[in-house]
Amino acid sequence: MIVTLTGFMGCGKSSVGKALAECLGWEFVDLDEYVEHKKGMSITGIFNSEGEEAFRAVEAECLRDVVVMHQIAGGDVVLALGGGTIGITSVRKLILEQTVCFWLKASLETCLKRIGPGVSGRPLLPPRLKAASTEELFSERERLYSLAPHQIDTENTGIGEVAERIAQFIK
Repeated sequence: MIVTLTGFMGCGKSSVGKALAECLGWEFVDLDEYVEHKKGMSITGIFNSEGEEAFRAVEAECLRDVVVMHQIAGGDVVLALGGGTIGITSVRKLILEQTVCFWLKASLETCLKRIGPGVSGRPLLPPRLKAASTEELFSERERLYSLAPHQIDTENTGIGEVAERIAQFIK
């Protein structure tokens, strides 16, 4: 089984994903880390040198690699998607039809608080991004996240509790 976690940056995809994989005894893959390993550079580096379109193409390719690899091998995996992965039209169907997808839901305020003042490594959220632009990105993405068949509110819930709720659903 492939469980994917989607949501805005700072919603807890990586933290919950690690905890969930540990709870289930499954493999954990962070798609952003997979992309960085494959490209040999940071996400920000890819954005800066090649642009968002090139990054999204690599991200889509990496997602397909992970899904196909686990479908062939038959192993179970928890996959933390990037905040914009579900926005890639060419892989949205794959995510929604070939994985069990959970939207880790949190308010923009909570996500920004979790990210903290240092937003390095988040190319779509530079330090001087205007609040209106951030709200627009959040709103845009929320429409896509809402396509996930399962939603978990992470607003006032700890990492372990969110992981346990997902694990109970899967079992």
